[in-house]
Amino acid sequence: MRRRQALREDRTEALCEPRHELRAAAYRAAAAARALAALVDAEEARGEGEMEDRHWRPERTAALYTRAARSLVEAAGDVLAAAVRADRTAGDSWTAVSRVLDISADTAVRRHRSAADAPPVDPVGPNGSN
Repeated sequence: MRRRQALREDRTEALCEPRHELRAAAYRAAAAARALAALVDAEEARGEGEMEDRHWRPERTAALYTRAARSLVEAAGDVLAAAVRADRTAGDSWTAVSRVLDISADTAVRRHRSAADAPPVDPVGPNGSN
């Protein structure tokens, strides 16, 4: 009974950092989404319907929407990576993760395996040398 409780406590403690990373990534993605929405709202508020010349473009940075959307996509990728790390730390298999992502388990491993999944590196060489 004590062993089972100790294992549960170890698992809970191990999940703290991945959950923190996931939460932080989610907040960054939400901020990127809000920035894109605010950009669209600001452009719309300028009154694009008031343009007399159909070739007229307001002065703005090239590909402004695409740049903001790309930031959102990158942030969403960070959220996905953090979610996979958290699920793997919680004990979910690569098969379970791959089913959610609708990809093969091998593909999930290739895309999302992190240094945390790699076995620890022994700093001492095979003969006790560095």
